[in-house]
Amino acid sequence: MAKESLLSRIKAWVKTVMGGMGGAVVSEKSKTVPPEIGDQPYKDTPKKGVL
Repeated sequence: MAKESLLSRIKAWVKTVMGGMGGAVVSEKSKTVPPEIGDQPYKDTPKKGVL
């Protein structure tokens, strides 16, 4: 049995991790679509005495 070099094992591990992360991001993006909520009112009440 030939031993793999440490560098080749690290490269393979990084490829596996990055592939898994990419797959998770693509999978989650396709599942989650934000709902149509329309325009939302905005009211700002400044805090007094801050800075």
